[in-house]
Amino acid sequence: MKNNKAFEGFKNEKDFVINLNKNKNHKFWSTLGLNDNNKNLFFIKIEGKKTCILTNEKVLPKSDVYVAELEQTKSELNKNFYYSENSINNVKKIFLESGISIKMNGSNYQIDKCSINKFYKRFNSKELFVGATIYSKNLNDFKKNHNVIKNAKVNWIDIANYFNEKSLISVNEKTIFNEEHKNIFSRIQLLSYKKIKQLVIDNESLLNAIFKGSGEFKKPYSAEWILSDGFLTKKIITDFYVTKGSSNGGKNPTVVFKPLRKSL
Repeated sequence: MKNNKAFEGFKNEKDFVINLNKNKNHKFWSTLGLNDNNKNLFFIKIEGKKTCILTNEKVLPKSDVYVAELEQTKSELNKNFYYSENSINNVKKIFLESGISIKMNGSNYQIDKCSINKFYKRFNSKELFVGATIYSKNLNDFKKNHNVIKNAKVNWIDIANYFNEKSLISVNEKTIFNEEHKNIFSRIQLLSYKKIKQLVIDNESLLNAIFKGSGEFKKPYSAEWILSDGFLTKKIITDFYVTKGSSNGGKNPTVVFKPLRKSL
């Protein structure tokens, strides 16, 4: 791995909070525009799930930490550098634009995990969700696709028409899947991945929602900033890929967005 002077790692969010609260001269304070008079400003670790505006469900937010101004005694400020939402009192002000999503250095982190409810709200297509989450590699798994179909509340005729694969019209619970089905499912899935990625790239609002939670979480639980490989930035990468996430046998399928990691 290349020696990169800007490469600064944190083991986890707690480590980040402690280090930044100890060092008020750290470059990230300046990046956030909070380096002046930051004596009583502290990074706070976010705890628990928050309400997603898009689906009205309690889910993990996009940001991991944010900055707040605290009113505490001098002794408390001197001896305690770790703050979480469960431990702070007397919050004077929360800096709504300070939410940060912390990506561990070198990790193949997950940008977003999308259930059918969230996917439909974003892309307005249940069929495209099925296309991305369908089982396409192992013949023994193909019966699980009935669960994927059921979860999305569509049927095989819908899928056949959407992807122009007329042979799928006759698929039912008694169907014995074969290699031809494997070819069809693989074709559908690759097409779905490609279409979803292009839809995201072409839509700035969708791009910000997936990467930062913009419009889907109240600030500071949307991530105005992203920390990745030692850099704190507002810039969103477009070098990512779409894939099938965990599915529980097709009963709870998900679409996942991940960055394309480059060799360092």
